[in-house]
Amino acid sequence: MNRFIAAILLAFATQISYAQTELDGMSLRGLAIYQQLRTDYYVGGLYLPQPAATPDDAFFMPGPKRMDLRVITESWSDRRFTQQWNQLILINNPADVQKAQQDNIIAFATMLKDDLQAGDHITIDLLPDEGTEIKLNGTTLLKSSDPEFFNLLLSCWIGARPPSSGFKQDILSLPGGDRGSSLMTTFEITGPTQTRIAETKSWGKGRSPAAKPKPESKPATPATSSEPSEAERLAAEKARREAAEAEAEKARLAKLEAEKARKEAIARALAEAEAKAKAAARAKELINEYSTTMVRASYQHVRYPKRALKLNQQGTVLLEVIIDRKGSLLSSKVIQSSGYSSLDDAAISAVEKTAPFPELPSGIDGAQIEFTLPFTFQISS
Repeated sequence: MNRFIAAILLAFATQISYAQTELDGMSLRGLAIYQQLRTDYYVGGLYLPQPAATPDDAFFMPGPKRMDLRVITESWSDRRFTQQWNQLILINNPADVQKAQQDNIIAFATMLKDDLQAGDHITIDLLPDEGTEIKLNGTTLLKSSDPEFFNLLLSCWIGARPPSSGFKQDILSLPGGDRGSSLMTTFEITGPTQTRIAETKSWGKGRSPAAKPKPESKPATPATSSEPSEAERLAAEKARREAAEAEAEKARLAKLEAEKARKEAIARALAEAEAKAKAAARAKELINEYSTTMVRASYQHVRYPKRALKLNQQGTVLLEVIIDRKGSLLSSKVIQSSGYSSLDDAAISAVEKTAPFPELPSGIDGAQIEFTLPFTFQISS
């Protein structure tokens, strides 16, 4: 039925007056679709008194503000709603802000009493001199006197880690062209039915239970039963309910803290891995530079064997050379022969005459280091 109504309204999109783009000194400044795992959950609208060129403009702008969410997915479970918002709150707000807003975050996470449905309308308002108020289909679910709670939620849209870069751009500035028109049409025609409005009225916090008729007064009679009175039973039930709610809030907060700790541990591990990779790359660079220094120094002591010259013997020798941190030669051996023993011996002799080498730089770890040094014997024409 909702789809049928939406199709009819879409046909008359060009006749929409867009009256909802102006609200109590605010104007609709941006529209964006919130999507996760290829599912479109809601179209969000941001109302501000003035245009905002940057996120800071929106955060620090005086006056009323509104975050407007219009649900477009068929069903959005209260558990998934809480998970998605908790994640955005966690990654967009520093720990001290989350701690200061702990009670509001818990209240926000527990305000839904059942799953959301397509057409549900959530408004998050910043009211000057009053604080932050959240409504579902016109029914107040949460009201806080702290205006900073609004900025905590707004950071989930335009903070350092928004749902996406495209979402952040669109929510700060209305998209143009056909895409903007399509978003505006979806935003305008999405709303709850009267039945749904009546259904969600019962979700409001602070709602008083239905009044019960007072029983006719009866003459007092001596107590003859050990069973608890109705008042005692209701008080015990209330105490049990409050204890259960306190435990649920405690568990939810512990989950938030655990998720935060997990994120911090991942960040530390990534930082450590990056530092190790940089250190390893720098050590490799230093080893290559030091190896070049060793070869250049050794070449000054290379003597081409006379017999090898006479016989036109040429080739490249690879030596494995091990030195300690002071540069003293510990060992040298041929790991790839030139094919001529006289050339191999000449390379080893050059290394031995060059030692000791310069001290190893501090960026190279280890008590002793192994180098592979090439020596090329070639008779120029």
